[in-house]
Amino acid sequence: MNKRFLLPKLAFVGIKKNGITYFPYMLAGIFSVFVFFVFSSIMNNELMKKLPHSAYLVVLMGIGLFLLGVILVPFLLYSNSFLIKRRKLELGLYSILGLEKKHIAIMMFFETMYIFLVIFTGGIILGVVFSKLLFLVLLNLTRLPVDTGFTFSFIALKISFYYFVGVSLLNLIVNLVQVFKSNPNDLMKGAKSGEKPPKRLWISALLGIVLLAAGYYIAIISKVDSGIFTDFLLAVALVVLGTHFFFKAGILALLRILKGNRNFYYRKANYTTISGMLYRMKKSAASLANICIFSTMTIITLLCTAALWFGTSGVLDFQYPFDFRIDYKSGGSIDRKGLDSMLSQLSGEAHVNVYDKISYAYMDTGALKTENKFAKKSGKGFLPNAETIKLITLQDYNRMERQNEELGEDEVLVYSTGADFGFSSVLFGSDTYTVKKELAQTNFDRKSSVARFGQDYYFIVKDQNTVKKIMVEAGNPEKDFTDSIAFQVNGEDKNKKEFANLLSGWFKDKKEVVLLKNGIAGRDETVSMNGGLLFLGIFFGIIFSMCLLLIMYYKQITEGFDDRDKFSIMQKVGMSDPEVRGTIKRQILLVFFLPLVFAVLHTLAGFGMITELLGVLFLYNRTLIIATGVVVSCIFAVLYGLSYIFTSKVYYSIVRQMN
Repeated sequence: MNKRFLLPKLAFVGIKKNGITYFPYMLAGIFSVFVFFVFSSIMNNELMKKLPHSAYLVVLMGIGLFLLGVILVPFLLYSNSFLIKRRKLELGLYSILGLEKKHIAIMMFFETMYIFLVIFTGGIILGVVFSKLLFLVLLNLTRLPVDTGFTFSFIALKISFYYFVGVSLLNLIVNLVQVFKSNPNDLMKGAKSGEKPPKRLWISALLGIVLLAAGYYIAIISKVDSGIFTDFLLAVALVVLGTHFFFKAGILALLRILKGNRNFYYRKANYTTISGMLYRMKKSAASLANICIFSTMTIITLLCTAALWFGTSGVLDFQYPFDFRIDYKSGGSIDRKGLDSMLSQLSGEAHVNVYDKISYAYMDTGALKTENKFAKKSGKGFLPNAETIKLITLQDYNRMERQNEELGEDEVLVYSTGADFGFSSVLFGSDTYTVKKELAQTNFDRKSSVARFGQDYYFIVKDQNTVKKIMVEAGNPEKDFTDSIAFQVNGEDKNKKEFANLLSGWFKDKKEVVLLKNGIAGRDETVSMNGGLLFLGIFFGIIFSMCLLLIMYYKQITEGFDDRDKFSIMQKVGMSDPEVRGTIKRQILLVFFLPLVFAVLHTLAGFGMITELLGVLFLYNRTLIIATGVVVSCIFAVLYGLSYIFTSKVYYSIVRQMN
């Protein structure tokens, strides 16, 4: 037969004969194309630019698409390495039987083309079928107006085509390099070669422990400041490297220590288990480390996004306690009576009702806090002990809170939006004031005892003269009073939007206005962002799970082919069939559940940093975060166990072929 027709046929037959490895890879590829196309379609759809409060969502989809592209390249390359490894024996035989390397290269080109056509076509068909449904799910999660005008995006098709053509060509190049640099003997041996253990075992084991300890330490001690994201990236990098070193060397070192204990090692069950574990860890350490890393990524991704979604109501209440807040400089063209009249007029025009209105005057300034002392703030940039203090008169406080408190000249009430102030006195410069009471809650602002980001300290003092005196000590004597009014509105959503537009128009040219905060729009944007994050979290959780499932599947296949011969040898040296099966089962269980154990440990070590990062998004409900983490970890552990059961069936089917 002409080689021009033989090589494409050999490529097709090769894929079909090796279906046990190729078909799962193609299914993962189809899903990868599907997700990439859906993300690209949503981001490039013109409708997204027209929906209100969708700006955050467009940005999130863009970030998600970029991260997806970054993640899928190493994953598909790594999966491809399993495929080419299983084919090396076959390719070596082709070479011995007379096929030149250029003919093998042509055959591999056709294999790559067939696989690309299958995964790209399948992924796009799934994308076309489900993209509209997923778009509606996204709009529902983000509470954006539901619109059924989602159309097919040719831009998304083109981006997906170029991306996966590039990945396929990269896989082909990697495969060809391995073939061209190897002789037939190397190819035939390559199918049975495992991962090489480190040359300096004990140094590598110690390095793995040190890297893990350093990553854990940074994750545990990190607090919210300008370096939190740098600390996060550093901790992740150290834990990833430490995990690889520990699985490649640390566990081997531990097994060798157990092997050195003769009383423990030379028991029948321990002897076969430890010797088998040593063999397995030498060949599969990198795969297990990758499974551990993907497991950790899945747990943390779902934990963060699910906790943020379920805690949205608390976030909204903390960020936007009022529908509207207006701050303006005192003594200008705006006064409280005129403002009340204007609000009454605009609310009537928009057919909404203004209620729960509060108003007060305050002075604020930045100060450096050292225990109970506030000193003049000096220098620019981020200062870890810089806080904002706000001074309110007792008259305004009693009116707002419907209280009848009394204060002396040197007495104050204190209210912190974060952790309690916790001192019986406070110093402003050189002046000392007695803290008569620390308030647990107020009507004008919200409090969270674990909030460390943007914390404000309110001090209620006797009168305006005391306010001005404290401002002098705080180093800001020129500051004037700022009046603040905050309120809720009741009515239909379209009328609230009209009222917001009227309010913005009225204040547009008023130079005295310091702040016009639209809590309704802010809540909508926060819900849109949190819903988008949940959407991303679910999809990335599925992607990470797919990655670890495919790695686990290929690992079981590799273990199956390796153990098929050892199964026979163990029976020949006198072990019964139940003993052989029990030994191998113990080894497999230990090997495949080690990544899960370390994934949970990684998550526990990073929990403090996770809560700090979620605090930046104003989620301070630690009980909710802990509960979400427990539920997500338990669900993941169950799914991990089911994945093991599913993939182990493939392993046992390969081993039983020996009989």
